[in-house]
Amino acid sequence: MSQFWAKTGAGKLNEDGRPSYHPVICHLADTAAVAIEILRSHLSPIAFQRLSGGLGLSKESTIRFCGFMAGSHDLGKVSPAFQFQVSEVGKILAGGSLYDCWSKLPQSLRKTKTPHGLVTAATLPEFLVDIGVGGSLSRRHAKRVARKLAALVGGHHGFFPSRDEIRNLDSGLAGTDERSIWRQHSLDIFQQLKDYVALTPDDLPSQCDNAAAMLIAGLTTVSDWLASNPDAKTGFPYANDTPFDHYQQGLGAKAKNALETQGWTCHQEGKPLTFMELFGFENPRDLQKVAISLSQNIHPPCLVMVEASMGEGKTEAALYLADYLQHQTSVGGFYIGLPTQATSNAMFQRVQEFLGKRYQKDVINLTLSHSASALKEEYQQTICRLDQVYDREEKVVASEWHTARKRSLLSPYGVGTVDQGLMGVVRSRHQFVRLFGLAGRTVILDEIHAYDLYTGTLLERFLEWLALLGSPVIALSATLPKSTRQGLLQAYAEGSGCSAPELLETSYPRITTFSKGTVIEESFPPSKHVCRELEIRWVTDEQWIKALKEKLQNGGCVAVICSTVGRAQAIYDQLKPYFVPNEELGLFHGRFLFTDRERIEKDCLHKFGKKGKRPDKYVLVATQVIEQSLDVDFDLMISDLAPVDLLLQRSGRLHRHTRDHRPADLELPALWIVKPITKPDSKADFQESGYIYDRHVLLRSWLVLRNRESIQLPEETDSLIEAVYDLAADIPDDLEPEYQEDWQTSLADYRAETQNSYRAKANKIKLPPTRVDNSPDQFTRQGEEDDESTIAAVTRLGEPSFTTIFLKRTEQGLCFPTGERQPISLRDRPILPVIRELLANSTRISKKEIVGVLAEKSNPSEWKSALLRNCRYVELDAEDGADLGEWRVSLDPLKGVVFHKNN
Repeated sequence: MSQFWAKTGAGKLNEDGRPSYHPVICHLADTAAVAIEILRSHLSPIAFQRLSGGLGLSKESTIRFCGFMAGSHDLGKVSPAFQFQVSEVGKILAGGSLYDCWSKLPQSLRKTKTPHGLVTAATLPEFLVDIGVGGSLSRRHAKRVARKLAALVGGHHGFFPSRDEIRNLDSGLAGTDERSIWRQHSLDIFQQLKDYVALTPDDLPSQCDNAAAMLIAGLTTVSDWLASNPDAKTGFPYANDTPFDHYQQGLGAKAKNALETQGWTCHQEGKPLTFMELFGFENPRDLQKVAISLSQNIHPPCLVMVEASMGEGKTEAALYLADYLQHQTSVGGFYIGLPTQATSNAMFQRVQEFLGKRYQKDVINLTLSHSASALKEEYQQTICRLDQVYDREEKVVASEWHTARKRSLLSPYGVGTVDQGLMGVVRSRHQFVRLFGLAGRTVILDEIHAYDLYTGTLLERFLEWLALLGSPVIALSATLPKSTRQGLLQAYAEGSGCSAPELLETSYPRITTFSKGTVIEESFPPSKHVCRELEIRWVTDEQWIKALKEKLQNGGCVAVICSTVGRAQAIYDQLKPYFVPNEELGLFHGRFLFTDRERIEKDCLHKFGKKGKRPDKYVLVATQVIEQSLDVDFDLMISDLAPVDLLLQRSGRLHRHTRDHRPADLELPALWIVKPITKPDSKADFQESGYIYDRHVLLRSWLVLRNRESIQLPEETDSLIEAVYDLAADIPDDLEPEYQEDWQTSLADYRAETQNSYRAKANKIKLPPTRVDNSPDQFTRQGEEDDESTIAAVTRLGEPSFTTIFLKRTEQGLCFPTGERQPISLRDRPILPVIRELLANSTRISKKEIVGVLAEKSNPSEWKSALLRNCRYVELDAEDGADLGEWRVSLDPLKGVVFHKNN
């Protein structure tokens, strides 16, 4: 009797001559059992509704059918190409006659790549139609539904197979010929699985919409991952020759144990807590009162857009709404997506405290999702097996299983960069796992004004898919143009199957909600502490540098925000004659080594945070790294010119917290802006800012502010934003001719290059719309690994870059330039602690000329980890520098990584 292996470990034979293996039918049943348990106990009820509705099945039929489909994912392993890839094992189990047929095939043909998922996609459709899938349809349409379902589970390794790939399979390798004995063996195992899940004709669908497709694909892959663990205590040890009738006994309990031990916790429901119970605020702010009131009128899928100044309590309002939706409407947990790793790290600590207070007696699984989470020590200390939490004081921890990079969005609670979610709507490997993880959970998007049109286009498609999957979205922003709000609303409405109403002219600050096709817009009075007159002063570098020392004679804390790292380093050098480095002068940008950057970030929060130990006098020179979400507060700010919304965002770091005492000269908030260079009859020169931001937006930002000595906030926020971003606005009549011409030409460029080009690039990689019937292969794009470099490349538009690791050449060998200088060998495969140390001594370099040199360098052969695969390393000489082509790259302890052109 032929037997077929799904897992065989190292493929070695035991003493009795038999291999150690796990039969195909056992692995299929393991996967089905896990899928059934996920559906019964772990999938958000809202997501389950989307799944059952998309299939047109009842609850129990959905569970049985989806469990069956997930289990059938590896049916393609019953094929000669798979069974005989470990020839000795295949020959013993499948039998000599089948092996003889295989061995007679030309050797060149036997080496042809034949993925078993592709064989599954080719084999399943006929089987599914024959048992009744699509029973209410014509056979042609039934086959179409069956092919879609087969491709969804056949793509469990990340890429959905195309019709052409299936047609081009060699039947001798795949065993798919109708007269092949392999096909009969496949059918026998298919029937065994059908009997195991007790599938009946009433459990079979005649439809599968896009929501159900993404959920089935994600469920299949995740269940396969869990079912592939051979550990005897936490998974599914090899059954070897155990008869399936005996093996299947108690399989449901084994699946339940596997999920529990790997950190899968059941969906939590209960009575929503009041705002006071959640946060201890006896008197919520007006924004929060509106959120509390609106919560009674929102039902998933729903969109909430909150626009208000910094310090109004937007985060607390969002957490309240997420908690309410979870406990009142059966939404899952939540994921908070932020613009940067630094803002994610800061938010993680806030959410950790929130969940610890909210669920004081429960173990809560909270993950941090971004490419450097492995380097965040405070997060790493929370990682554990959830069944071992009894010996820890902290009950908000990260399940070890969920911390793998493709699994982090499967945790019920998460914080990370928005890019991790956006990869769910990019045609990339395993994008459906990300959507599966977020389905039916509240997604909170913070600082959404921080994204350009390219990322914003992906964001709109992300909202559309979240709506389809029943996921509420709460978008938080200090400022948003009306066109951006309308675009987000339109996208979410399309995913909800509704038309989007036109937004009204509701005054800022405001909350906009969309639920059941209805929009409600409510404004509210701003809190007194955010109402201010902001002084505007236009300065040159020479003017402000000269004036700053005099301004700080009585002390004060100043932020200087520069458009580029190189400019920040140059300004730091210019300020050193006036302020003592480290004691009175600091530098913060993204081109420090990671370990130094994390230290500097903590130091900034320690000095300028709400509870920080504020220095008497200090000037912090920084880039945009302090622009988003860092809770820091300064007496005076000097900024390079930037788009008006970002200038307003930066000004939120001025007088952010109530202080008992501010220096006499700095009692009122003031923003000094470095003015462009202007010459008669010439366009304005925006210097470094012109390399970073769109010219038209910079021009209009400068024009709307250049004659202002102050602005009233938040009253003038809306008018300032619309004055810059309303592209239909007329050119001011009194504008100088040279600026009128610049307005016209830069607007044309903005529309052509920025709007059309950015959108076109985003459209090439984003998923199709939710309501379009596409074949599954349109959702994934083969050829690119789903690594962090791919994520950075496709979710943000920018120059190519490399994460660059710095090592120092010493007499003892290569050492890390920071910390204890222990020698490191590049010939050994690095273990995780060493990988962390390597990445801690890295930074991201995007300078075109240097990136070109780095691209030609090869990594050590033992750097096989996905965390290192797309990195490059640089050896520093005795002077802490390295020559890369025409450039000298140096590591300066105070300035970070510095570039100099070689003479």
